[in-house]
Amino acid sequence: MISFIRNRLGRSLSTKLILLLLMLLTFAIAMISSLYFWFSSEVILRNVSASTKQSAKQSADYLSLILTVGSDMGQQIFRDARIQGVIQEEAKGGLSVDQKFDHKNAVNDILNNIMYTSSFVHSIYLLREQGVSWGSGLFNASKVMRYTLTERDWYNDILGGRQDELWLPLQFDPFSGGGENTRLVLTFVKPLHNLATREPAGAILVNVDGQLILQAIDRIRLGKTGDFFVVDGAGKVVIASEPERWSDTLETTGLGERLPRIGAEESEFELELDGVRQYAVTRKLKNDWTIVGIVPVGEMIGDIARIQQQIWLFATLLLALASVTGYLFSKRITSPLKSLMKQMKEIERSNFKALSAVSSQDEIGQLSRRFNQMVGQIEALIDQVNEVEGKKREAEMRALRHQINPHFLYNTLATIRWMIKFGRKEGAYDGISSLVRLMEASMEKQGVFYTIRDELELLDKYMVIQRFRYDFRIHLDVRCEEALMDVSIPRMLLQPIVENAIFHGLAPKEDGGTVTVTIEQTADTLEPGLILRIEDDGAGVPPDRLPGLLLGRTGEAKSGMFGIGLNHVHETVQLYYGERSGVEIVSPPGGGGTIVTVRLLMKEEMAIGI
Repeated sequence: MISFIRNRLGRSLSTKLILLLLMLLTFAIAMISSLYFWFSSEVILRNVSASTKQSAKQSADYLSLILTVGSDMGQQIFRDARIQGVIQEEAKGGLSVDQKFDHKNAVNDILNNIMYTSSFVHSIYLLREQGVSWGSGLFNASKVMRYTLTERDWYNDILGGRQDELWLPLQFDPFSGGGENTRLVLTFVKPLHNLATREPAGAILVNVDGQLILQAIDRIRLGKTGDFFVVDGAGKVVIASEPERWSDTLETTGLGERLPRIGAEESEFELELDGVRQYAVTRKLKNDWTIVGIVPVGEMIGDIARIQQQIWLFATLLLALASVTGYLFSKRITSPLKSLMKQMKEIERSNFKALSAVSSQDEIGQLSRRFNQMVGQIEALIDQVNEVEGKKREAEMRALRHQINPHFLYNTLATIRWMIKFGRKEGAYDGISSLVRLMEASMEKQGVFYTIRDELELLDKYMVIQRFRYDFRIHLDVRCEEALMDVSIPRMLLQPIVENAIFHGLAPKEDGGTVTVTIEQTADTLEPGLILRIEDDGAGVPPDRLPGLLLGRTGEAKSGMFGIGLNHVHETVQLYYGERSGVEIVSPPGGGGTIVTVRLLMKEEMAIGI
């Protein structure tokens, strides 16, 4: 039984994978237990969130009640008939000092009586830049004169009719006679009109007790550092526990971009402030103000987060143990696969001798042995393909040479025939002699490749014949460094192109011309090669014929540039040097000559001599 299990584990890859899967399942169970605690913290977070929103609602309702009392009291004063009577009498003028004193006492009594009807209101003022100002409680009229109401934006907005009513941020009462910064108030401002004339007479200020406002805010606690504050519709902080935050903007709280987009009655969201994940809740008040609460999320989950950290610590230890165990098992499985992959990389480098040394009895070992057999078969097939391709290339080159040799011989004999026809016997004799020497030199060479030196010698013998025909109007200029003379190139590579330049470029011109052959190395050292440039100053090639020159579709006679010669060069270059090599033809418009460029990108074994 033990022997069976041992053989099963040694021969079956699936058994090894099942064991690894069991280990992963064990680890997954441990992760699920950790996720259970994470979901628990989420439940607690939702409960805390619900409680926070309920507290925010209660505070919002309480603050809305206070704001409603302040605005209702301002409306009551605005319509009070007794106050309107005093305003209208003073507007007429001609009052004695006693009458003004009586009016002051009467209005102050009215304001005190209205103030005492609500425990939320601390004081009420009727402020006027011109004339007497009145107030309840410890109102100090002399402070109004020092305050300069017309320098205050809120006073100008109210009297100018730009706003019908507004609330000022939480502040210390500037008009109280009990000393400086002694009473915290939240002020409601409404214009005071003379209803008889409809003209503004001053401003009504209803001061709500600021301590009651702060108590309503402080009753809501969010963790250790979280707090609530109130912002107006413009994003300015109007109520906050810290005096330094009064009249701040939302940008200072980090909510400048987020809060203005919230139009719902109630909302909650999370955001990042100074790299700390924060929870925020908002609630609209009766006016356009919004109460905002913000607290770090970490403080809300509190102890649950610490428990979760401990759970993750134990899970990390278990993960480390599982990782070590999984590594040991995976190494036994992956080591043979890595050996097989290494063999594949050697095969990619054409090293068919690097066989796999895997000797196990499982599926990987069987795969390795089959792979070794396949490598041997591939090597044999590659050798066979290389042999066939070599013979095919040699046959193609022979076919091309068999095309170009009769073509070259035909053109040369046609030249000699032309000389005989016009009685130039000595020129014909010299041409036949040069042809004999040219053919003799060509037959002395064996193989497909010539050195550049030999190719130029054949080209020079060919030019002897052409000079006889054209009365020495044709010139050849060769530019090649001595260091390149012994580099090998395919035979008869330059002669067909020079022949094209003479027949179709220079011959039509009465004064002949020059064919310039330039041979140089490519500038790119990563792709060494040669550039063979054959340039003439002849008649050029019509633009409509340039695209078809290398395709054999021009419809011209099969000679020269429009025959098989240029095609032979292009096909020969691509056969030996690849598709990135080849022939390029450029002929400027207007008969500016023709430039034929032959690019030979050398293979490694060809570039040794360069």
